Amino acid sequence: RYDSYEEYQHERLKREEYRRDYEKRESERAEQREKQRQKAIEERRVVYVGRLRSDCTRTELKRRFEVFGEIEECAVNLRDDGDNFGFITYRYTCDAFAALENGHTLRRSDEPQFELCFGGQKQFCKSHYADLDSHSDDFDPASTKSKYGSLDFDSLLREAQRSLRR
Repeated sequence: RYDSYEEYQHERLKREEYRRDYEKRESERAEQREKQRQKAIEERRVVYVGRLRSDCTRTELKRRFEVFGEIEECAVNLRDDGDNFGFITYRYTCDAFAALENGHTLRRSDEPQFELCFGGQKQFCKSHYADLDSHSDDFDPASTKSKYGSLDFDSLLREAQRSLRR
């Protein structure tokens, strides 16, 4: 196929360069899609729809919810445990609010009430947290009590009022 080793090397380098360029473009596109997704979440244009039937398709979900406005994106997630849900990204925030307020009217008699809320709540939970309800053997509830732990409400109120006067 190649007349010389140099020609082979040249073609191989061209393919590698093309592959790197392609991967770079794909990475940039993915980054741009993620920015758009985050922007839609921040603008409250993404609606979470929970309790979907297991036979619900993306097309059906989009068709049912587009009565509230133009939909940019629609995704359905079907799980083995039956916890099926979808996300709808509206073009305008007011359409997402309309879907939240009135989406329950789209329920058919043979399906459960939709669970509707704004999608992307994970953005508000980015910080790490500690499990304060741990059942660990080394957990000592006494160590978490403050000097106010044994006071009743009235005593706490008097203590707070005294500290304000100081």
